Amino acid sequence: MNFDRQSVTAFIIACVVLAFSGIGFRMAIGHLNVHLRKLPVELREHFSSIPRQLGDWRASGVDQTLDATTEETLGTDLYLDRWYIKQENGRNVGIALHLAYYTGMIDAIPHVPDRCMVAGGFTALGQPFYLDLPINTSDWEVDEANVHRSSGKPYPVVSHPHRITGRPQTIRMPVGDFRIRTTEFRHPGSPNSRIYAGFFFIANGQVTANPYNVRALAFDLTDRYAYYCKVQFTMDGGPDMEPEEFAARVAQLAEEVLPEIMRCLPDWLEVESRIDGQEKESLAINSP
Repeated sequence: MNFDRQSVTAFIIACVVLAFSGIGFRMAIGHLNVHLRKLPVELREHFSSIPRQLGDWRASGVDQTLDATTEETLGTDLYLDRWYIKQENGRNVGIALHLAYYTGMIDAIPHVPDRCMVAGGFTALGQPFYLDLPINTSDWEVDEANVHRSSGKPYPVVSHPHRITGRPQTIRMPVGDFRIRTTEFRHPGSPNSRIYAGFFFIANGQVTANPYNVRALAFDLTDRYAYYCKVQFTMDGGPDMEPEEFAARVAQLAEEVLPEIMRCLPDWLEVESRIDGQEKESLAINSP
């Protein structure tokens, strides 16, 4: 097949324009400090290091281990599935805690109980709704000297005993308001139970209960690194438990476990400081 000279010339010009456009695009996103590909940031400690005794709460049974197929569906092998119980008025109150950690992903919509529990045979009763978590933060302090960069808010910090030495250690807590996205379920094998599952996310040092907001927090184009952690609570409260009681129970456990979770997660202030150091080093290398 023969092509005339004008067609060949047009094809060559189009290829050259595409090549220069690609180079120009990469230069532009580099100049604007845009990072389309996120780098992973590792856990400081595995979730299994979270103490099995948390205040009045104690772990029951062994931590659940998922099979390879379920792990693949979950999308991570960095997780914790553990039951915590406490005695109250002569009876046990139990909450299932589920943590799952994701990092370095380009984009993702997290797995949520609305879909996962229905796949497990549960029936969702109505649409998900949001509840405020009445977490007692009276012992938290505000670190005015250190501000979360993208939100502009100072980090809250808490003094928490080291899990081995018992000595006080300062732990940075996530920025934002604590709410929990909740769904009520029922299972055919337990028709009289009211089962609630609720969650929030910690992403790049901030907290949100909206799974779609995770994209905005963990996939900020100006951040070189990205992580998010799903923190989920499930409770079978019997036929009389109302959503507000579920939120109050979750808050009691969350007050104890949150410092331990943040001890395991990356310290986002340290990650941002690392990024600053890398950028200064890059400028020094590339400067004349």
